Amino acid sequence: MSGSESDEDLKRAIALSLQERSPRLGSQSNVINLVSDSDDDDDDDLDAPVTTRKISPRDQAREVVPTEASGTTTPKPRSNEKQLQLTGDPAIEVSFAAKMKDGGQPSVGILGLDRKAMEEERLKRQKQREGGGLPMLNSKRHASVSPPRLREQEKAGAKSKSKTLDFDVHSGSQPHEDKRQKIAHVASDVLSRNQLELLNGPGIRYPDGVVRKTWVKGTPRLGDDIKIEEVLQKDDLKLAVLSTFQVEPEWVESKLDPKTKVIWVLQAKTDAEKDNIRSNAPNNYRFCFPSMEGNINCMHSKLQLLSYSTHLRVVIPSANLTPYDWGETGIMENVCFLIDLPRLPTGQAATELTPFAEELLFFADALGLDQGTLNSLKKFDFSRTVQMAFVHSIGGSHLDREAWKRTGYCGLATAVQNLGLETEEAIDIDFLASSIGSLNETFLKSLYLAAKGDDGLVEYGWRTGKSSRNKGMCETERKLSDTLNDRFRIYFPTAETVAKSHGGIGCGSTICLQPSWYDSETFPRHLMRDSKSLRPGMLMHSKMMFVRGKANKGNSKIAWAYVGSANLSESAWGRLVKDKSTKEPKLTLKNWECGVVVRVPATIPSAHEAIPGREDGEEETLGMDVFAGHVPVPMQMPGDQYGLHRPWFFKDH
Repeated sequence: MSGSESDEDLKRAIALSLQERSPRLGSQSNVINLVSDSDDDDDDDLDAPVTTRKISPRDQAREVVPTEASGTTTPKPRSNEKQLQLTGDPAIEVSFAAKMKDGGQPSVGILGLDRKAMEEERLKRQKQREGGGLPMLNSKRHASVSPPRLREQEKAGAKSKSKTLDFDVHSGSQPHEDKRQKIAHVASDVLSRNQLELLNGPGIRYPDGVVRKTWVKGTPRLGDDIKIEEVLQKDDLKLAVLSTFQVEPEWVESKLDPKTKVIWVLQAKTDAEKDNIRSNAPNNYRFCFPSMEGNINCMHSKLQLLSYSTHLRVVIPSANLTPYDWGETGIMENVCFLIDLPRLPTGQAATELTPFAEELLFFADALGLDQGTLNSLKKFDFSRTVQMAFVHSIGGSHLDREAWKRTGYCGLATAVQNLGLETEEAIDIDFLASSIGSLNETFLKSLYLAAKGDDGLVEYGWRTGKSSRNKGMCETERKLSDTLNDRFRIYFPTAETVAKSHGGIGCGSTICLQPSWYDSETFPRHLMRDSKSLRPGMLMHSKMMFVRGKANKGNSKIAWAYVGSANLSESAWGRLVKDKSTKEPKLTLKNWECGVVVRVPATIPSAHEAIPGREDGEEETLGMDVFAGHVPVPMQMPGDQYGLHRPWFFKDH
């Protein structure tokens, strides 16, 4: 990254950040626009680093977009419109990275919720309901940090809590069939009853792992998507570990049974913040706060561990716990990996773990989950994870080689090696991102080499081995630069693509790139491709990397995909630097992230469309159709080159 980037600016930007919410379609009168108030924001992975300002009626009236079906104009919804619910309660939005701008600390409860302000609003709403009117919505709201709201009886009965929750929970209770029938009835217009029963029924559904796009309201269900209800299966869920960067509390509450035990993995830097989060929590909530010390700026991981009487479900989505990320507003799509791990016979625990299991446990331990919870994870059968790898980024500085080889882009390389996917030949990479950092060729080289199985030391050696007088590239490095130009593509939407999406420009603030970075001399603008969803009008918040080797070369005939929370940035993947004290390499990471590498059989379909051979004699590469039936490719291929177009900059709107 550029040496001019400021950590202090980054920390200040995060402290000032507030989450933007996406709307339900339809016009509403009380509109709040979320815009950044600082050009010094240096964090490339905040999904919504924004603050609030009021939109004037004139601006609101101007913002109309043609509907795709009819060509007529309708009021364009803003991504932050307050939602009116039939209950009269406005949904509460939160970014776990958000902190209060002013120094005053209001009376707060669980996850920093302003209890006094909420009570005042509740009384207002009650009075309005008695008078038959709609609730008043304040034009501004303090940034709050809160999981699902507490029911009055839970708050009254809150007691002291033990420190450990065990995944090894057996229950003789039967699934709630009446609730399942209600779910089937609601969604019967899009899937058959048999399909819904299969998705919502109890037991193991994904024994070999699966990648699904998130469902989006208003789009046909083709068998390659999944709803949040189908992920959680709340009627059978006993214990959930939920980590997320953003959350809408009341929405999450509606997706969980009130008796389900939950461990929240949240971002909090100070003891005061943690105490505020813990205060008044119900008996079935526990909390885990990953380290935010030093240069760590963002807990961006979205890992979910869901325990049922028969199995453990590991979920790795790109989506936050918000309705718009899970498709309920009809403007945004994400991607999600799931695998169901059978429970071992009672009293047994795994004696040998797969690399996937080892890294999952390593990451969970680093997050700060207690030992009892970690031990209970070993009571499930991970044997069918051998063809995939759990990869992660653990925030902070990692000095020990055995430690830094397990995380960040170095950990990605280790995963590639363990899966037997390393290669000396050229590969093609197509990276789909919703947030892009201050990119340069050096960073892209390190990520490209990691995808080939290099642990990071090749690029590190080039960078640190140069004298102050000789900054030129060696022949191998120069050849790699040429390879990147031909074989690395970055998918990010242009301003026009966002404007023409169903949500329009008001729904693009979780898609982040800074104009100052893009206009830098070192930014690889020639690698950019327009990111357009195969679902017309959808914006994508997905983070995916598609890697393919040569089509006709034995051990280079490889294909795999990354799915997870990590965007295309040094904050997410890390950087090897020379430690000033030891003079040895150390890995620095600013974010907590996690994802999965899914190996794809590199068989050439009958209708194979390989990338043609190049004039320099390079052989053809496996086409993107190699992923068909294994990992959905959500964007239109091949992506259009930018040409004279500019990327979407949320700060410009």
